[in-house]
Amino acid sequence: MGSPSFFPRHGRLSLLGVAAVVLAGCSSWVAHTPAQPHPERINALSHLPQGVSDQALPERWWQLYNDPQLDALVQQALLHNRDLAAAQAHVQAMLAGIQQADAERWPSTQASLGAAYGKTADDQTLAKATDSHAPSEWAFNPGFELAYQVDVWGQVQRTIERAHVQTAAAQDAEDLLRITVVAQTTRAYVNACALGARAKVQRHSLDVVGHSLALTDRQRQAGVVTDLEYSRMQALQGETQALLPMLEARRQAALYELAMLTGVAELDQGSGAATCEVVPQLNAELPVGDGWQLLARRPDIRQAERALQAATLQVDIVQADLYPKVTFGASVSSSANKPHELGDSSAVMFGIGPLITWQFPNWQANRARVKQARALEQVEVAQFEASVLKALKEVRQALALYDGERQRHAALSRALDSSRQAYKLAQFNYDAGSIDFLDVLDSERELIRLQATRADADGQLLQRQIGLFRALGGGWQSGAVDTPAAAPTHASIPSSGTQP
Repeated sequence: MGSPSFFPRHGRLSLLGVAAVVLAGCSSWVAHTPAQPHPERINALSHLPQGVSDQALPERWWQLYNDPQLDALVQQALLHNRDLAAAQAHVQAMLAGIQQADAERWPSTQASLGAAYGKTADDQTLAKATDSHAPSEWAFNPGFELAYQVDVWGQVQRTIERAHVQTAAAQDAEDLLRITVVAQTTRAYVNACALGARAKVQRHSLDVVGHSLALTDRQRQAGVVTDLEYSRMQALQGETQALLPMLEARRQAALYELAMLTGVAELDQGSGAATCEVVPQLNAELPVGDGWQLLARRPDIRQAERALQAATLQVDIVQADLYPKVTFGASVSSSANKPHELGDSSAVMFGIGPLITWQFPNWQANRARVKQARALEQVEVAQFEASVLKALKEVRQALALYDGERQRHAALSRALDSSRQAYKLAQFNYDAGSIDFLDVLDSERELIRLQATRADADGQLLQRQIGLFRALGGGWQSGAVDTPAAAPTHASIPSSGTQP
């Protein structure tokens, strides 16, 4: 089965002549100039507030808190998070796509062997001419074809490059998810510890109120205080106790979230996260590194750049459809109808040479596709520049919010110290008989409120730190987690283009 050649012998010279004319007419074809984005070079960290340094942000920024339990949870999340596993599988699929695209540069082959039983047209014609009967018999027709598309306009090469770029974009998406998982895991752990610390403060406050209530009860029985003052102290005790159930419930909710992030159904109740009552502290200045270079390391910026590169390559791929395709082919077949004649040299047919195809009917459609691809390229240019501006905004906002939270925390700490001193003075003055019991009660209530507020501020300050670390793009690097040897890295995925 198969034809002896790709084209009739008598038309070979004319076809080659047409090919020469076509190729000469298209010799002026050049790839279009890629669109170049022009992001504004603004240093998002030009004004560093107190407590922030320009030292480089470490890959494992969560280790700055010196908390082994946090380190273990983040490592577990990076290894067992289900969303990350799905992203890694997607990267593997894209790597397979690179192999598929790369295979297009190699020749395609086709082997065939036809077998049929019956009468051929030639036998019937011969039988009619000789007034005889054509017998039915087996007929075999083997053939082999090889075709190779000459990449004259670089379409195949551009397709391969686009596959590489899209794979790199998938890796960037995985890196972005890794940042999110690290930040969410750290947030959940810090939230659980902060709520544990907050509950501890509340239980301590409840003990203090209980002690004061017992003292007030003895004073009431001795006639020193009135029933009204005792009832007010009872109300304060109930108010203090009422906050504990929701604190424990919120703490349990944070543990459930932490379990989901680390890829388990439920955390061990005896684990450090379930019993943590101390908020991790950053004992040094918060490092942020270079303000402009952070854009180059943020995965979303790199992903936007890959999308722009892919759109640029797509223009070249579509543009190549405007021009003819050249295929170099060869074929071998046999005209023998009987098995014993397959080796007969007179029955062997072969052909070799170029084949040029040009889809004239789709000319207008192809030109429209080129316009569409160029327009989509401009879309990616705008989106890339928007990604840069978004990154600058997020870093600036995170830095401003952290600075504000730091100042608020410092002010609350000073207010708490003053409240403790005021409570001691109120007790002293009440014992001296210079103030009434209501002043003592108000002072104690204010102390309890500030203790709770400062405990909340401890956790909120860490949340702002985590938000800044995430905005800076820390935690995506391959060194942040011990991955299996088969896992792809940026080093194995070629990339091109300009960095912001």
